[in-house]
Amino acid sequence: MNILKKETTTWINMIIPVFDVKNNECVSGKSGKRNTYTKLKSVYGKNPIEIVSNLKKAGAKCIYVADLDKIEGEGDNSLLISQLNEILPVLLDNGASSVEEVKFNRNICTYSILATESMTSTEDVKTIFKELPYEKMIISIDIKNDELLINNSDIKLVDIISLVNEVKPDYSIILNISEVGTRGGNENALIRNIISQTPYTQHIIAGGVTNESIHNYWEDGITNFLIGTILHEGTLLEKYEW
Repeated sequence: MNILKKETTTWINMIIPVFDVKNNECVSGKSGKRNTYTKLKSVYGKNPIEIVSNLKKAGAKCIYVADLDKIEGEGDNSLLISQLNEILPVLLDNGASSVEEVKFNRNICTYSILATESMTSTEDVKTIFKELPYEKMIISIDIKNDELLINNSDIKLVDIISLVNEVKPDYSIILNISEVGTRGGNENALIRNIISQTPYTQHIIAGGVTNESIHNYWEDGITNFLIGTILHEGTLLEKYEW
């Protein structure tokens, strides 16, 4: 069963808790400046296992985890992530960009995220969607300073939009890395443009999401969000939970 597609009568279809992991600890920071990240302070606990266990008790259906060590090629937190996945299904960004890496992820998480930050070839992504269960994969369109964040500068935003429209993932994340941890709201013309040009996928909005921006997006039919800062500090409004 696809957890993300579970029907619900609540106002918001899915609030997905977010945290990054580094050296087996939850960390947080602002605007993707990873060298400044510090240990996460969360109302849900002090360590990853405790936080995820309490999120499950609170009603969370899945979680998003970014393995910063793996993304940056400085190790990995795969054992921890597999333990978290036993508690709640994990949407994992660990820089996977090949069939082999996604196959490995199937052993430690429920959903693999193919993020443009780590993407070197759109053809490789097409191969992944062709060879592996597409419903277990999510494309993340990463934006920084109002530009596509991509590991191959030859790939442009129009290419990513074409990719999403061709492979038609059930869900695509639009992650504004510049707004991470800022409570900036994450509403701008570029994101709205991406949404309008990718009609064959459901969108998950991420980066700087606030209670107000959740409401504004909901009015436009966008009902899925990755939530970090306002969730862990305890200011997410109750009517939005899960």
